[in-house]
Amino acid sequence: MSKVYLGYDPGGGGAHGVASIVGDRVHCATVVTAQAAVEWFQEQTQGVASATLGVDTLTLWSTGPAGWRPADRALRALYPPVSNSVAAPNSLYGSMPINGMLVTLLVDKACGRLKVTETHPKVLYYALTQSVYDYVNRGSQMVQELEAWIDLGRCDIKSEHAWDALVSAYAAREWDLGHWKTDLHQLPCADGESLFCPEGPASHYAWPVDVPQVVAPTARKASGDPGRWRSPEPRARERWRVAVDLLEEAGHDDVAQQVAGYKNAREEKSGWDAWLKSNYPALWAIVEQHD
Repeated sequence: MSKVYLGYDPGGGGAHGVASIVGDRVHCATVVTAQAAVEWFQEQTQGVASATLGVDTLTLWSTGPAGWRPADRALRALYPPVSNSVAAPNSLYGSMPINGMLVTLLVDKACGRLKVTETHPKVLYYALTQSVYDYVNRGSQMVQELEAWIDLGRCDIKSEHAWDALVSAYAAREWDLGHWKTDLHQLPCADGESLFCPEGPASHYAWPVDVPQVVAPTARKASGDPGRWRSPEPRARERWRVAVDLLEEAGHDDVAQQVAGYKNAREEKSGWDAWLKSNYPALWAIVEQHD
């Protein structure tokens, strides 16, 4: 019996990506709810003794500041051009952490013997191509690249959510077959943090290349404030990036992520400081004092 590799992108808002690789057959689709995703996976795993799922969700949780995990710090340090794609876990919105884990648990219950690896399609794409993920403008090229990686012919990919799901299934296959040997969940914790696996199958975080342990530095407490933690990343960066770090250190992860994603009407980064000062004057003071 062919092995079954599943992929799930908890896009939310009617955009849940689902995918499977079974033998030489590849399927992917976009469904409207988490329940529809579960039913889709149940159809794919009927009569199957075991399956492997790649899922874009937090399969391991951290007690550290802002929920940062060794894997998150490693990816941010190793891939600076896409570091903002790795957000503080405590600042993430509902669909990714909630639907991702919900579907994983329900598929595990239905399948019985589910192996799970966490994925991060956007950062993974950069790791494989050294190009920034841009499905809107380069979707055709990204589909061709994914087809070449899977090497099973044409894939009917109609949305970026389906692409994300299928690359997650591909990651699950490469890990299960032993082609990808790195497990980011095995990186050592920083001082003062511990990792916890939610109830469900043991999880992993397969990655195509080795990740040096030096990119997961130990967090250190900020001088003079034992209740806060200072990021070990260098400060000689763009001002808005410094602002994001400062806000995260102060515990304002939601606002930090709004600054990270800010664009003006011309799709430029310019104006984030005026926006922050107008909407959150007390938080702007944190940034201003640092200057």
